[in-house]
Amino acid sequence: MQSISQNKVQWATGIALLIHSVGLMGMLWSETNWFARMTSLNLLIMFSLVVWTQTEKKRNFYIFLVLSFFVGMISEIIGVQTGLLFGNYAYGAIMGFQIAEVPLIIGMNWFVVVYSAVATIFYFTRRIGPANNLIISNAECGPIGLNVMVGASLLATFFDWIMEPAAVSLGFWAWAGDGQIPVLNYLSWFFISIILMSIFRLLRIRPDNLFAVYLFLIQMMFFLILRAFL
Repeated sequence: MQSISQNKVQWATGIALLIHSVGLMGMLWSETNWFARMTSLNLLIMFSLVVWTQTEKKRNFYIFLVLSFFVGMISEIIGVQTGLLFGNYAYGAIMGFQIAEVPLIIGMNWFVVVYSAVATIFYFTRRIGPANNLIISNAECGPIGLNVMVGASLLATFFDWIMEPAAVSLGFWAWAGDGQIPVLNYLSWFFISIILMSIFRLLRIRPDNLFAVYLFLIQMMFFLILRAFL
């Protein structure tokens, strides 16, 4: 079973690296708009790979997946329709099928970002020091600790900060007025992430998915390079 899990991670990581490398080269040196339109397909593939590589596909994992999708979608719909959560912004048609002016893929992406962030914090925290009740409160099966909750929420918010300028340049969404990204956007990202992390903690899910860690790092590098050169 261990070798099967490792093979899944290796295959998924290779696919993620290939897709993001081709997409990066295409956006920087070829048909930017065409490759940008492939983003929804990319996000759908990454979502599928995270689920595929999850080691423990128990009921609570799928409950969190569904809740992440709906919390993300509802938050974005409120944001787009009212401007109260993130500020005044609108999604472009480039992101695919929309519900109430929010692309359906965005709900899936909320799950991917939040889950990858908590998996990354959990992974590195366990390697910084010995496992203790700040990391997981009940040995191998306990809920994530408060430090993991806050750290993952901060990391997810930082990811959004890295992603925003590139996403706007590619036409994924646009901010009203002078186009400046409001601080409210990042405050809401942290607040919603904390809500999702609280649900994650209550469900006592173990975020032990090495591919999710690799994916988070791949996507961070992807948007850092786009941010620098677009």
